[in-house]
Amino acid sequence: MKIAVIGAAGMVGAEVVTEAVRRGHDVTAVFRGTVTEVPAGVRVVRGDAADHAFTTAVLSGVDGAVAATRPRPGQEATVGPTTTALLDAALAAATRMIVVGGAAPLRSPGGTGLVLDDTRFVPPHIRPIAAASVRQLEACRAHAADWVYLSPPALLEPGERTGTYRRGVDELLTGPSAISAADLAVAVLDELENPGVDRHFTVAS
Repeated sequence: MKIAVIGAAGMVGAEVVTEAVRRGHDVTAVFRGTVTEVPAGVRVVRGDAADHAFTTAVLSGVDGAVAATRPRPGQEATVGPTTTALLDAALAAATRMIVVGGAAPLRSPGGTGLVLDDTRFVPPHIRPIAAASVRQLEACRAHAADWVYLSPPALLEPGERTGTYRRGVDELLTGPSAISAADLAVAVLDELENPGVDRHFTVAS
């Protein structure tokens, strides 16, 4: 497959690039700022994901795309518009896109509310970025593009690749509610290669 990874400099994006190369895919890594080291054979481009013409050109002829962008602190309000711009480009290029978002839009385990409002998982200092991920999913749901939204569990951090994970739908997985970025990338590539039926899903180790 030809795959574009937007936000390749981030923790998740870098792992998705690595996993895609591991599986033998043709990968384009898209960077907004400083270009970091990528595996051999990866095509590197630099530009603004919100630039429609740029992103549409990158996605042209691509079989699947991964949006793994994350706003800078204080710029959480850009998440919704950036997501819409990415989906506009995906629609124009007729490309399926997996949006790697946040856990906040998931239902809190054992309850009817969102993780966003559950202080066990969202302390006050991370609420701005958590709320942005809720708006991000809303932007996806309002869009006609072929999208899938992946919510990580409560804890996402660097770690070893085990190659395994649990998959859920729209409720936060617990016991534990955690996964390594490398195993999240495994889930992303599995979804690209063998699409599921859920437009919003989650995973955990």
